[in-house]
Amino acid sequence: MPGSNVFASNTFGKIRASVGETNCFYRLRMVDVSGTPEGFTNLVQSYGMLETIAGTGAGQTDGINYWNAFYEGEPSWAAALSRPHYAQADRAGNIYIVDKNSHSILKVTPDGVIRTFAGTHERGFNGDGPELATDLQLDSPNGAWVRADGTVYMLDTNNGRVRRVDTEGRMQTLFQATSDGSALPGGRGLWVSDDETLAYFCAGTRLRKWTPSEGVKTVANDFVELGTIFVEANGDILVCDRGANLLYRITPSGKRSILAGNGDTTGGGDGFPALETGLEGLRSVWPLPNGALLLLTHDGCQFWYMDTAGIVRLLLNGAPGRTHGGDGQFFYSPEAKISEGRSVTVDYEGNILITESDWGYVRRIRFQRIIPD
Repeated sequence: MPGSNVFASNTFGKIRASVGETNCFYRLRMVDVSGTPEGFTNLVQSYGMLETIAGTGAGQTDGINYWNAFYEGEPSWAAALSRPHYAQADRAGNIYIVDKNSHSILKVTPDGVIRTFAGTHERGFNGDGPELATDLQLDSPNGAWVRADGTVYMLDTNNGRVRRVDTEGRMQTLFQATSDGSALPGGRGLWVSDDETLAYFCAGTRLRKWTPSEGVKTVANDFVELGTIFVEANGDILVCDRGANLLYRITPSGKRSILAGNGDTTGGGDGFPALETGLEGLRSVWPLPNGALLLLTHDGCQFWYMDTAGIVRLLLNGAPGRTHGGDGQFFYSPEAKISEGRSVTVDYEGNILITESDWGYVRRIRFQRIIPD
């Protein structure tokens, strides 16, 4: 069997099969995974095992750095993380983890080895660069954006800067997110265009943008507590307001509309309209090529699928505290498996990456057809 499922990061895709030395017959089968209720079951069955790819759960106290030098070059599942807040992959399959309390960006290579990618693991500021990324200090990074080629941008929250690490491993400041480089209030979400002519980031109760010509300006404000963001192909911004339990779509001019959440912590649920469902502490959003949205809640400890009809389905259930289970099993079952959500992204192979828990884990749901027993 030359391959199984194929995942496209846009609305179309191609499949290539290697032909063996003997005569072979190949069949390409397509199933409906559109963002409709009818396509939901097929999409669920296109995913398989839940696994922990980084983090041991060794400690959860805020402000404590649990990183040790002996983690360098070792399996990522054996490294203690320090309140990680974001994980995203490049096209080569490298996963970059924003490890807030170790003041670093960590990199997990496809073979499962973890290394420091940026930062020294000591909080501080020792220059804007360009310098080797592992020679420059960070202070509580709390957001990132990863380009396909492995260029990484990070929100260096307490240094009030957005940093850029190029494909040669050199870091420099792309721009100051605050006027004087002072600490950024509540920074989490970050997005940067490939040509670096536009960036959006979260600052406390404000969604802000940066351009080289105009600097930093506010797009929308009066939020409660912002989470992650995602910029759609048409330029609109998906914005999670964790404090208001809402997902917004915001135009570049600042006009907003509510996409998900009833503004409360209860109500609705699996199979209900998203606008009638309490998405407690909605913290992260990621779109799928079929038009659906993935939603992750912090306080509610749940991972949701929202179809194009606006109906939500529960993909992963969870509970507060050190809830951690389901590794090595089919992901779609009612047991609580996760704790407080930080971020959700999808890599170029279609795998779902979830950063969760004060104890510090990065989880993966593999994109492959496994039918549960």
